[in-house]
Amino acid sequence: MHEQLTICIPTYGKKIRNHLIISRTLNSLLKQPKDNFRVIIFNTTDPFDEKVSHDLSKLVERFKKHFNIILVNTLDLEYLRNFLIDKGVNGIIPEINFKGFSNFRNSMLIVANILRSKLVLMIDDDEVVEDKKFIEKAAEFIGSKFKKKILLGKTGYYLYDQTGYKLKQQSPKTRKLWLKETSINETLGKLVNSKNRLNDTTMAFGGIMVLHQKLYRKIPFDPNILRGEDTDYLINAKQFGYNFALDNKLRIRHRPEKKLIQYWEKLRQDISRFIYTREKLKYFNKISLKSLEPYPASFLRDDIDYRAVTTSINYATRSLKIKKPDRYMKYFENVKIVFTDAKMHAVINAPKYFSFQKEWAKFMTEISKFTQLRKHFDRF
Repeated sequence: MHEQLTICIPTYGKKIRNHLIISRTLNSLLKQPKDNFRVIIFNTTDPFDEKVSHDLSKLVERFKKHFNIILVNTLDLEYLRNFLIDKGVNGIIPEINFKGFSNFRNSMLIVANILRSKLVLMIDDDEVVEDKKFIEKAAEFIGSKFKKKILLGKTGYYLYDQTGYKLKQQSPKTRKLWLKETSINETLGKLVNSKNRLNDTTMAFGGIMVLHQKLYRKIPFDPNILRGEDTDYLINAKQFGYNFALDNKLRIRHRPEKKLIQYWEKLRQDISRFIYTREKLKYFNKISLKSLEPYPASFLRDDIDYRAVTTSINYATRSLKIKKPDRYMKYFENVKIVFTDAKMHAVINAPKYFSFQKEWAKFMTEISKFTQLRKHFDRF
């Protein structure tokens, strides 16, 4: 039997009230050999909501007869922070929270580490497992040699109902300098269609990522990246000498809810993300831009500022034509942040990852020694 996986699944208030989302994910695990995994549901609703917690607790109880499962929420993180303060273990305590993608993923890894999980599989609550050998495939090759190094991290990929592994490329004319989906599809296509099951990869998916304890205890998600924390994690791991691969037999059905987020906001997040990563690469000596071709390298070159500005202006002009002045102003704010907020955030915070990584490695070693913490979280 493979090493038992700890599956970490985040969810939050609105989705919890609609039980169909998370219960669909849990139901899809029923076909897996129950001795091969255990599940931790992370209720990331913050601040704590008693009704949400009660509803999710009832849902978790339904699945306890099928496999080992527990629920972790903001009260558990509060207990953890207070415990560590009492013990004089400071370090990264301010980052132990569910606010932001990187922080909630790091919090999941902290709990998994307290429970001494050798293998962590992260999936999301809007995904469905279809392969009866999914757990077996997730654990496969981790701890074995790949490209002359021990493989300690890997990712799979998403399948969408309408487009397979591909993302839809919207508005190719307006976004002609920002064809992110096209670049992702090009990169992923080569990996998915490769004759080799394991391949070097320049991108990762947080909703289907497997990490060995020897990796996640050393490498954290970067709390200063606001979007794309999964691919950023891969880049961080490679900088510190760890292998990371894409397994093209490991896939999961992704059925995300329709989001109300406007494109100006998504574009703003991407602008900040790519400017931040570009700045961070200046401090990395083991990762070259060429090694990240074609994606995300195509969004990390010096021309990204020009492309971000041009794309924002294209959308601002379009907003005027369709009589949406509020959107017009939002897109022009995007132009401004290229040279102000995004640039400043990158310059100030990009160098901080190295000190955070050192604190993280020390912290993860320390907390694994506290049996009281393990007793608190070991509620399977």
